[in-house]
Amino acid sequence: MKLWIGAIVLAGSAVLMAGPRHAYAQASAAFQTAIGNAELAELSPDKRAEVEARMKQPGQTVPEILQTILLNGIKLKYPANRIVALDFGRGVAIVELPGGEMRTVQFDPRTLAIKT
Repeated sequence: MKLWIGAIVLAGSAVLMAGPRHAYAQASAAFQTAIGNAELAELSPDKRAEVEARMKQPGQTVPEILQTILLNGIKLKYPANRIVALDFGRGVAIVELPGGEMRTVQFDPRTLAIKT
């Protein structure tokens, strides 16, 4: 399951990176829920509880919460502007730095801790 989700995320990210910056694909709500549930199931109990607590405040999906947590952690080590591509299964994020260059950042998929 992790490999399947990772392949979809990477393929979707490649499409997004290749196209214009303003053209983003939008997955169906059911698909986003399925992805979010799969990602949630992979987290450590403590991190899952943190994400579930944030879900009680309406407005963000599981993937959005996970990306926010990751980007905040990444920003503690690198001046990243945004996450461009994300592969939870492999624990890899591609981030855009302020100058526009890209950087690969590895993280622990269970705890979302940024690896050095």
